[in-house]
Amino acid sequence: MKCINQEKRGIGRFALGTATAAMIGGLTAVPAYAQQAGASESAGAGEIVVTAQRREQSLQDVPIAITALSAETIKNQNIQSVDDYFAMTPNVSFQSNGSRDRKDLAIRGISNQLNPYADVRQSSYAFYVDEFNVAAGTSNPQIVDLERIEVLRGPQGTYFGRNAVGGAINVITKKPVDAFEGELELGYSRFDTKRAQGVINIPVVSGLLAVRASGQIEKSDGYIKNINPIGGGNDSEYYTGRIQARFTPLDNLTWDFTYNYSDEEVGMRNGVPTGFVTRTWASVYYGAAAGTIADEDGVGFFPDNKTRVNFNRDQRVGSKFEYFSSRAVWDFGPVALTAVGGHLVADVFNYGDVDGGSPDFFYEDLKLRRKSTSGELRLQSTGTQFFDWSLGASLGKDSGVSDQSTYHGADSPLCPAASAGNCEGLEVTGADGASSSRYFAIFAQGTLNFGEKFSATAGLRYSWEKVTNISQTRSNTVVTGNNDRVADFEDISPKVTLSYKPNSDWMIFATASRGFKSGGTQTTNSAALTNEFKPETLWNYELGTKFDLFDKRLRVDITGFYMDWKDVQQTIRFQFIDPVSGLLRGVSGIANAASAESYGVEASFDARITDRWALGGNVGFNKSKYKDYPNALIDGMVIDISGEQLTNAPEWTLGAQTQYTLPIGDRFEAFVRAEWNYRDAMISNPYYYLYKDVAGEPFESPSYHNVNLRLGVEDDRVRAVVFVENLFDADYYANAYEKAFYSGVQVEPSYRVFGVSVGYKF
Repeated sequence: MKCINQEKRGIGRFALGTATAAMIGGLTAVPAYAQQAGASESAGAGEIVVTAQRREQSLQDVPIAITALSAETIKNQNIQSVDDYFAMTPNVSFQSNGSRDRKDLAIRGISNQLNPYADVRQSSYAFYVDEFNVAAGTSNPQIVDLERIEVLRGPQGTYFGRNAVGGAINVITKKPVDAFEGELELGYSRFDTKRAQGVINIPVVSGLLAVRASGQIEKSDGYIKNINPIGGGNDSEYYTGRIQARFTPLDNLTWDFTYNYSDEEVGMRNGVPTGFVTRTWASVYYGAAAGTIADEDGVGFFPDNKTRVNFNRDQRVGSKFEYFSSRAVWDFGPVALTAVGGHLVADVFNYGDVDGGSPDFFYEDLKLRRKSTSGELRLQSTGTQFFDWSLGASLGKDSGVSDQSTYHGADSPLCPAASAGNCEGLEVTGADGASSSRYFAIFAQGTLNFGEKFSATAGLRYSWEKVTNISQTRSNTVVTGNNDRVADFEDISPKVTLSYKPNSDWMIFATASRGFKSGGTQTTNSAALTNEFKPETLWNYELGTKFDLFDKRLRVDITGFYMDWKDVQQTIRFQFIDPVSGLLRGVSGIANAASAESYGVEASFDARITDRWALGGNVGFNKSKYKDYPNALIDGMVIDISGEQLTNAPEWTLGAQTQYTLPIGDRFEAFVRAEWNYRDAMISNPYYYLYKDVAGEPFESPSYHNVNLRLGVEDDRVRAVVFVENLFDADYYANAYEKAFYSGVQVEPSYRVFGVSVGYKF
């Protein structure tokens, strides 16, 4: 029997060290505030420079549907996580799987339908930090000390490559500068949540070497309590730190080095029971059909219960993530050479109670370690010429090792007959895996600029990927499957864009692009699944416009799109009681849905109504459905879900933000900021298709309105803010997840948060 490691996870020497150094620097340094270099702000709505096409361009000159959040916006909206900036982006959504770094993202209805605990983490979007691909290890990296966040909607195959079928997230950090500067921020909010973050920049050798460190520490008592005598709840600790060095040995050579570390541990999954029990567990626990039949177990069900669980064993979940990366840019004048490379390691773990109830039925150990090494070499023209071009190559390897076991507790209802009713500590089911994916790509893109008005862009990417899977599955110590499979795939993905500018403040563009996500091999020998699953591909067609009005005080962009998705990869994962042996069996694999489509429109605007009043908003409409999926395997049942809405794909997403600033004396300014966002109801789990006639919720997340309010005062150095998030205490959740839960499927509830933060720059 595996033992639950009771030793606390290391908080990370680096994360703690860099955060502490930055904070101490903030308290002891002589004030010498220097303005950060980065995205420029104009007198109008605020021009933002983006790098969505791997070169610096004005947001309004890039023929891509893109939302870009500047450092100022990130600060004003108190963005701490991926769901915060998704709230400002049309036609995007997310699902949360019980902790900060377990989120599945969707862009225009295109989401990852695969197992989030697979050995190699797959996704349907690219995620880059300073051009280094981190998608294999995290979906929610450190937010502290960012220059900009860019959310690109639609396939981005040429530059962002593999798995970018839905879009890409491009994060740009603030870089070391040749000045001594920094900042410190302290915050306190509901549930005894304490947060401290800091930044310090040191010019080690003037004009040659500068170092920048940033970090954050956050601890919270959490909002869920375990009423069981063992106590506990979803208390959490989160540590993250980043240190960067910028080396400039030549006027035309810039070389950056980065190390980033994040560590999160939560006392339990962020979930409460709903009372709905799925087919297998309804039979095991209650001898009944699926439905809202669970025992209230002393806590009740959501939404009446948002704060209590009753677990008889401790639970512990978390993740650790770190990477090294390097980026060098050598500018030769007419051309520039860029080299990017790095290595990341990510750990995920679940320990303890898995039945979610007071009886001692089952508990689990899950440990997953992922690694990724990748690099890119790119040569491109600089400036704007008649012909702008770039070409390059990338290669890498992702790998993962998993070790998962579920054990019988003292009250297990599934003890094998041979155990004579005493099977505590014996393995019920187990799955071990070791998988890898090697990949290589070459790409090129060119733009012909026919004067100042018309441009034509064409891009092409060749991709090759080899997938290896070695795995074993077990049931009550009986080996039910041994796999050792290899498969390789290749693809050519083109992109064509035409753009026209009737004048300097108005652009119209049209794009056709293809996205590719590699296939793979199964981890099960089930007769219901083929040995391999095919790649999924997506064609995207869009027509958009961007324009500025009123002396650039109003910025607007509108895009319509149609996406044709083929061979959608869908996770098949369920458990059943073997009618012959009476033992619990598991099926886990991937099937290809025949086809799906997604179409809609999205628009956003930013306006400077007066010099002191800013207003912004976005609206997205997205209709998505399976066009042809007659043989979907859901919880062991084959059903036809053709015509059904895709998961994690709300039809409507809307948002608005407004901020008014008022001077106080000669030094300070006060501001008030309000934020509103709306997400339509959405299917949060494929179980919905099977159980919708029994109960829509919890597998259909309800629509919601969310309102935040912030009041603050600041000058060039000091900033103090009080805030309320989810002002009206709306009840909503972004996902429903199912395991061997006695009290039913669990959801992660919303809650109201109020707090204060104080910051100081030097």
